[in-house]
Amino acid sequence: MRAVITKLVIFGAVLFISSILIIIGLGFLVWSSFLYLNTILDPYIAALISGLIAIVVSGLVFLIAGGLTKGGRGQKNAEEIEQATNFMEATQVVEQYPLESGLMAMLAGFIAGSSPDSRKVLTELFVTLSQNTSK
Repeated sequence: MRAVITKLVIFGAVLFISSILIIIGLGFLVWSSFLYLNTILDPYIAALISGLIAIVVSGLVFLIAGGLTKGGRGQKNAEEIEQATNFMEATQVVEQYPLESGLMAMLAGFIAGSSPDSRKVLTELFVTLSQNTSK
């Protein structure tokens, strides 16, 4: 279990650092487009066009990512129905600890949404935790 948590922490740190570098790189990209357009156009118009280009590109990336992540959701199988009964036990924990449950759900959702590898690590962590708690 310690190895899974270590992997999760390392992955989170790498994700954080790479996100910051991507944001800085995108900032330089927008700034360089502004500087280029500033040689041709008025500075206000160059800033407006640079900003609009950044918004359009981010919107396209969002649409493409949304289209790629939509998968076919099939019928529930027997295993999913059995897991629904275990969900009732989890609701008692959520009712008892609402703040902690909400924070953990938010953190898990952020990590799971960041990449497919993080979903695998989270799944391994939850399986390990459920096996240790059921013993």
